[in-house]
Amino acid sequence: MRVLVSFLILLTSCSGYHFGHGGVMERYCSICVPFVEGDNNGQLTNALISQISSQGILAYRSCGADLLLKVCIFEPSDENIGFNYASINDEDAKVVVANEARLSIVARVSLIERSSQKCLLGPIEILSSIAYDFEPDLSNVTNHNFAIGQLEMNSLAKDAAFPPLYNLLAQKIVDYLAHSW
Repeated sequence: MRVLVSFLILLTSCSGYHFGHGGVMERYCSICVPFVEGDNNGQLTNALISQISSQGILAYRSCGADLLLKVCIFEPSDENIGFNYASINDEDAKVVVANEARLSIVARVSLIERSSQKCLLGPIEILSSIAYDFEPDLSNVTNHNFAIGQLEMNSLAKDAAFPPLYNLLAQKIVDYLAHSW
């Protein structure tokens, strides 16, 4: 009986208590996302604004916000990760060709309080990557076994991989902001 009473007192006296001081987002209402450094066509900037607006953790404002999200992206890298054999001129000779690649990008993220210019979070580097298929660029190969999405040459497929890569990176950045203490 004493254990039950002690447990009930402990349970009712600690309702709503969380370890730590609460998230950074709880103390602010709005955020501004200036143009991302290195984002030449604005795709990552748009993806960030979209993610912030859809998550609803802060109100997006183009100016006069409580917080400033400073993001800088570095040169993306790609590496071949999938290979296949391709026949040459209907002969038995085969050559190994790449048909899948991974596109990766790193962003340096800082969250700054606008009124004091104090850095609240970061700088931290966040990595995002995505894999994509492509058709090997061999004009002398006569037989291709196509996989789903393997319809374009490497440069075209790489260009098509950037929008989902930026969306994934934006989601990771906003998740970092929402769940950091």
